[in-house]
Amino acid sequence: MNDEKQTSFCRGIPYKKANHLAYLRIEQSLFETEEEKELKQRNICCATCGHPVTRVLEKITIRGMHEWAFPLYNEIIQLGCYRDAKGCVGVQQVSHGYSWFRGYAWQIQVCENCYTQLGWKYISEDESFYGLIFNTLQDEESKTTEDRE
Repeated sequence: MNDEKQTSFCRGIPYKKANHLAYLRIEQSLFETEEEKELKQRNICCATCGHPVTRVLEKITIRGMHEWAFPLYNEIIQLGCYRDAKGCVGVQQVSHGYSWFRGYAWQIQVCENCYTQLGWKYISEDESFYGLIFNTLQDEESKTTEDRE
């Protein structure tokens, strides 16, 4: 595993790629290892309260990529795409304007436990997916490890 953060650019703005979630650090092998099988079963939780939001198993690619970066008020928002996020609740109305994913409407998603914004649900005529902000997520075991120290 490579723990170094890589510098990338989004519309000329430099940023460090997120790698604090275990599944982002693991290099995929041709044949699935036991570590990869175990990792897929883990929950991904809200970094604020530790409530389970989704699972690594829900990771998907949209237009060939799982990880996306977009500029928002001179900051870079890094998203991961997930098929489902049962720990999220939609707030406000669905918007059809200014979507980061052309052809999709979007709705703000918050943690159903603490109401921290975690990302957006993207909805098209054919499908929907969740774009969750990496900085608002943590591995399930991270919270318990910190609590023990």
